[in-house]
Amino acid sequence: MKYFTSILLSLSLSFVAFAQFPTDQAYQTFNSVTPALPSFNMTVDDTSVPETMTIKQITEFVPAWNWYPTHEYSKIQPWNADASVYKFYSVAIYNANTHQKIRDLPGGAIYPSYWSNTNADILYGFKENGTIKTYNINTEVISTVGHIYFDDANQIAYDVVKLGPGEGNIDKNDHYVAFVAKKNTDMYVITYNLQTNQVIHTELFAGAWGNSNDAPAYVDWVSVSQSGNYIGIMWNHNTTSQANPYNTHYGVEIYNTTDMQYLRRIASYGNHGDFGYAINGDEVFVQFWGETGTLNMYYLNGNGRVVLSTNADFNSEGHVSCRNLNRPGYAYVSQDYADHSGQIVAFKLDNSGLVEHFGHHYSTSSSYLKSPMPCPNPNGDKVMFKSDFGDATAAVIYVFETELSNTASVNDSSLAKFEIYPNPVKDILTVKTDDIIHNIHIYNTLGQKVKSIPFINDTSLALDVSNLKIGFYTLEVHLANSTINRKIIIQK
Repeated sequence: MKYFTSILLSLSLSFVAFAQFPTDQAYQTFNSVTPALPSFNMTVDDTSVPETMTIKQITEFVPAWNWYPTHEYSKIQPWNADASVYKFYSVAIYNANTHQKIRDLPGGAIYPSYWSNTNADILYGFKENGTIKTYNINTEVISTVGHIYFDDANQIAYDVVKLGPGEGNIDKNDHYVAFVAKKNTDMYVITYNLQTNQVIHTELFAGAWGNSNDAPAYVDWVSVSQSGNYIGIMWNHNTTSQANPYNTHYGVEIYNTTDMQYLRRIASYGNHGDFGYAINGDEVFVQFWGETGTLNMYYLNGNGRVVLSTNADFNSEGHVSCRNLNRPGYAYVSQDYADHSGQIVAFKLDNSGLVEHFGHHYSTSSSYLKSPMPCPNPNGDKVMFKSDFGDATAAVIYVFETELSNTASVNDSSLAKFEIYPNPVKDILTVKTDDIIHNIHIYNTLGQKVKSIPFINDTSLALDVSNLKIGFYTLEVHLANSTINRKIIIQK
């Protein structure tokens, strides 16, 4: 099993090291004719967007299941922490490079399942009976690590316990998670520490579950933010509003994780969105619509809102995902309908108005199940999405991934030769090219410049990066005739 892990790690490091992204630019509407459906593991190129995107079909019919497997949702990460494998629901895991099935998953024993954000081998299972489990994809061992079906302090046995429901997530460090629990018509928000396997706090919202069985009547979802510092509650806009709140609750509210102290309401209307990080490092919530504008970014610390887009393309159904945990500062957004261009774009989370065009999804979105529901991998350079590839009458939904074509590059189409090594690097990174290097800049994942070497005027350089912290960086090399961007990994 160690061999299995080392192969996956090797593939992952290679994948990250050479990852590239479309160029940041102002959003544009690009219409496109749907190409022929590619066969399994085959590709088509979307040349209608500024830089060619390669779209690969990664799912095939499984007779035993009578199903074309799909990923679950834009906010449920299908890829594991190092992007070496991905899962379809809790049914099976697949090699992220070959797209061949590795093994079946134990299904209902761990469903619903969520990847650990820090351990590529671990899946968490959050059962509706309050049992918390882990599953190791190497050893195939299922372990029960906690129970929250009973409140010892108040002697309450919950009717059901759910993550989210459906739209909750674990924080990026695997510390905290938030559950909602039902007891009669009451709703409890339970914050849980996955490191100590203990309930941190339980907060009662009397009557908030209502008479619904499957989900709270007055709450859309509850989730921890990526840092784990905040709990967000999105109140259901169909049953609550500023004019008709549930008690005093409506919109999107932010609470302190450890004691559920109410902090602020960041939006008076809650709609589809996800928690992420802005370019400046502050935590944000990105969602469609709101009171004004069509796509908004709200700061969790109360520093207000940024309208990311008022383009009519985004004034229709779509999804937002910030599951690109290794690449903060971007939100991946879809426009579901072709008459709204039908693109997948990554919005830069600042006030620049810039996006990255990840191509078209080619789905008719003729039903909710056919919604693309795009989700980026943790590194943010690949996006998984669903599509019927232009056939509104087809019952079949395929899964695809889109990434920058290897025939395209980021501002380096005229480059004949370019080398960087070693990558990952501990101290000295060698850069070689057959063009004159003018200067080099290195940026961290927040887009902040952390190192600059000006006035080089040579074709090679030994670059000392020993003072940089462990992590992912972007190397930007300015040559006489072009600019090169490459991802590098600093390790110690």
